[in-house]
Amino acid sequence: MTEKQVSTGLLGDELGVQGWRIARLFETGLVPEPPRVAGRRMIPRSMVPQIIRALEGRGWLPSRPDTFNGPR
Repeated sequence: MTEKQVSTGLLGDELGVQGWRIARLFETGLVPEPPRVAGRRMIPRSMVPQIIRALEGRGWLPSRPDTFNGPR
């Protein structure tokens, strides 16, 4: 069984930030690039806490979500 993955856009929606901000974390090397499928980043759920910390570090996370349950 493979780990659940989420797209940049869906993760942005779940966290309340624009998807480009999440993409910028990868582009600048703050977070390692996730695997891609058909050119799109597919973020393993295990990376979400690291992404949240990086967004907070940049002041880009409006309010810390209580939980992230992954894609619905």
